[in-house]
Amino acid sequence: MPIKILFNGKEEILENEISIQELLKKKNIRPEVVTVELNEKIIDRKDYQISIVKEGDKLELVYFMGGGKLVDVV
Repeated sequence: MPIKILFNGKEEILENEISIQELLKKKNIRPEVVTVELNEKIIDRKDYQISIVKEGDKLELVYFMGGGKLVDVV
């Protein structure tokens, strides 16, 4: 049964309830490069398999970015 969620601020329809781990895999997102917030609560990576995204949930992904340069300010 399709469910409606908010995914990074945009409405999205999923085929059914799904674990965070399965959703990341389906979207080709490596778990080690994101922090997942489900309904305003940060989910520990070890819990991605058991944390289920359900109808009406709000899912936010924060990506880690590398690069940049530190500069001393004088």
